[in-house]
Amino acid sequence: MKVAIIGGGLSGLSCAHELERHGISPVIFHRNGYIGDQYSHISVLLEIQHRPIKDAIKYIKKNFDISITPVNTVNTLTHYSPNRKTVIKGNFGFFLKRGRDKDSLPMQLFSHLKTSKINFNTYGDIDPLAKEFDYVVVANGNTVFTNQLGCWYPTIKTYIRGAVLLGDFDPNNLIMWINKDYCKNGYAYLSPFNSKKASVILVVTDVNEKEIDHYWKAFLDYENINYTIVEEFKQAHDTGFAYPHKVDNIYFVGNAGGAIDPFLGFGQLNSIEMGVMAARSIANGDDYERLLKRVTKHNQQLYQMRKAFNTADNDTYDSLLASIGFPGIRHLLYNTRFDVVKNFARIYRLKEKLENRKKQ
Repeated sequence: MKVAIIGGGLSGLSCAHELERHGISPVIFHRNGYIGDQYSHISVLLEIQHRPIKDAIKYIKKNFDISITPVNTVNTLTHYSPNRKTVIKGNFGFFLKRGRDKDSLPMQLFSHLKTSKINFNTYGDIDPLAKEFDYVVVANGNTVFTNQLGCWYPTIKTYIRGAVLLGDFDPNNLIMWINKDYCKNGYAYLSPFNSKKASVILVVTDVNEKEIDHYWKAFLDYENINYTIVEEFKQAHDTGFAYPHKVDNIYFVGNAGGAIDPFLGFGQLNSIEMGVMAARSIANGDDYERLLKRVTKHNQQLYQMRKAFNTADNDTYDSLLASIGFPGIRHLLYNTRFDVVKNFARIYRLKEKLENRKKQ
């Protein structure tokens, strides 16, 4: 069986690994001359976001036979709104390194491959590959092909700007800011590499490349971010849904298939799972949409949270942080198995139905 994978990111590498487990050696067409992200930063796997999955690292190992070593655990969550600060202690998830270093998440996935062939500096063209290969997996990190085939439904448009900082940091502390004045319906977060180095990223909704610079300066000034900056980056970062996820012999995985969650914009677990499920569909003939049910349903629920978040103002942000500081609410959110995403989505859908009935 001949399988081509366009893209050597998280979903493409995970797909290749799973195909190898089924005795299939794919050919990967990777547009860069290296494995890894264009810029170095620390991303996050948060337990509260992936419930009922308790430990995403163990989940990936148990279900996909992929071993991942995080940079560190998240043991402190520090939230800032315009007039509030809330600090919560516990076991909240993991920090993962992104970039090109040997211990980065992409390089860890790459180290699992044994028989896959990788063509670097090669931009895979979907049409000739679909004729030459039995299956083509699109894992190129963008929505060019899904747009071309009419399979892409955009939801949130954002621009990110970030930096790598030097200073003194708590290596287990994830810091997050929400403030309409500099991130509109987005947010900012600081995640440490170690005690002396961290990345900070600002996510702003509905802005262009020029406008993000204005919001970046406003964020640094407002929050008094005065660490030494050693590297800066910016990038368009859009989310949406793909359907169908398979057209003829072409599979869409990762960002091309809507892996980025529409609430916080992370997509590591979804990208890995989508790549694996595409491989299992190819190898076993299983229905791809059925295999993706967990991912697609969860992202739909997160989109309900996103729509509610978009209606909030700075006063609401202050009230939200005040409420999660209450012991009972804090315990429910962070120290139980209460599925926040599922239950909030259910409440918001009910609210939408009631509002629609009133309009009628």
